[in-house]
Amino acid sequence: MPPNLAASIKKATGGAIPVWGSRLAPVPWVVRAFLHGIDKKVAYLPVELWDLIAFVVSQDNACRYCYGATRTVLKILGYGENSIDRLERDVHLAELPPAEEAALRFARKVSQANPLPTAADLRELARGGFSQSAIAEIAYIAAFAGYGNRVATLFALPPDQLEQILKNPLMRLMRPLLARKFRGKRQPATKLPAPNEPPFADLIAKLEGSPTAHAARSVLDEALASPVLPRRTKLLMFAVIGRALGCEYIKQQAQRALQAEDLAATDVDDVLSNLGSGKLDDRERLLIPFARETVRYRSLAIQQRTRELSARLRIEELIEAVGVAALANSVARLAVLFDPC
Repeated sequence: MPPNLAASIKKATGGAIPVWGSRLAPVPWVVRAFLHGIDKKVAYLPVELWDLIAFVVSQDNACRYCYGATRTVLKILGYGENSIDRLERDVHLAELPPAEEAALRFARKVSQANPLPTAADLRELARGGFSQSAIAEIAYIAAFAGYGNRVATLFALPPDQLEQILKNPLMRLMRPLLARKFRGKRQPATKLPAPNEPPFADLIAKLEGSPTAHAARSVLDEALASPVLPRRTKLLMFAVIGRALGCEYIKQQAQRALQAEDLAATDVDDVLSNLGSGKLDDRERLLIPFARETVRYRSLAIQQRTRELSARLRIEELIEAVGVAALANSVARLAVLFDPC
């Protein structure tokens, strides 16, 4: 692991290298994207909502790794077992303020995307007292919690040592001190990242003022610039996932970017309709159907598919393919900020 990457991980986690840090290190942008998921910085939203959203989305995605980690973080922050159990069964049972309950219901709809939330769902949040900027942050947290869920699930990451931390009597005594490290931070509003260029520039603009805009722009730019897989391959994966989620915006953005990769809109339509084309190379013929399967999956089945790919790809290619699929799912879900998507 490059020293600067290890230092970034330790800074974010309080000195530890989680299991995902070491296993994903061959493709550093995938690790940094994971780090953004635990770098809880918002400008408009009550910061405590970050962990609640991450928990319900991890449960919804049946991510064993993230579910265990987020449940432990809630306990460190002072939530009791009974409170967490009620939240797990039904957000209505958690006895939260009505606005927070609405935010968690919306987060589950973003995660499930079956179908994607509509303008009516956004209006419900506004009636609950959330500003448009706060709603954008709720959508970001819900969408990008799914990034870590997918990466952890597809690679079947084992539980981390974090889950055991409160079994130590000394750590239980130190819980209030630990909680300071795990709380998010309210940040002042900030300008949009510059440059903010296509693809997805107008989606990033929906996060204007929030630190999440910088996180999303950084991850997208790093992912598309990475030399491990061709840019064309990654854009095709975005298009396939956008189409599967019924998000015309993602498909159109990918199509426009693919024109620079010598793929006409008709060629992309052929790929989307058939999950294959004579224009694809051998690696793309593997990854395009795989990308489609990551939209809604059963854990064991998608883990088996990932294992099958591992026999056909270099480890760096496999890590990047999983990272791109997870990122495309998150970006497509964030596009609920458009009406229609």
